[in-house]
Amino acid sequence: MASEAADFFTWTVKPTVSEFLVNPRDIRRGRLAAIVLNHMADYLALEGYVGHERSEMDRRVKAVREELTARCPDFSLIRDIADATKHAKLSVPKKGPPRDLSSSQQITRSPGIFQAPFGEGVFAEAVIVFATLNDGTVKRKRPALPSSSVRLCQRG
Repeated sequence: MASEAADFFTWTVKPTVSEFLVNPRDIRRGRLAAIVLNHMADYLALEGYVGHERSEMDRRVKAVREELTARCPDFSLIRDIADATKHAKLSVPKKGPPRDLSSSQQITRSPGIFQAPFGEGVFAEAVIVFATLNDGTVKRKRPALPSSSVRLCQRG
């Protein structure tokens, strides 16, 4: 019998990430992929835990997220995209690493032919979803998703 984490990965994470990779211009699919990847950490952290104590659950999830971020630095961006999508704005942490994003408005896509100013759009041009980080760096979302999902699978 498959574990709860394996089921979540197989039935939710993998197909959601695959849908985004097939259509990397779709912000909605990109945000959903980030959300389910981010919550995969919860499933991994709570695998086999039978209690319901919030502080212990939080401690376990925090440890897994730190481990995933150490193995795959892109995981912190996935976490911030997921949190910004859910909460619109993110607070500045008092301790720990700074956030990559502070607002859901930092998740966007390049304009397609019908959104670009006249004369600037090109038919069949590459439209991508990207995030503008707090430090001004622009990161394409697509490369972060596969590396994070592969790392989640290889955790052990």
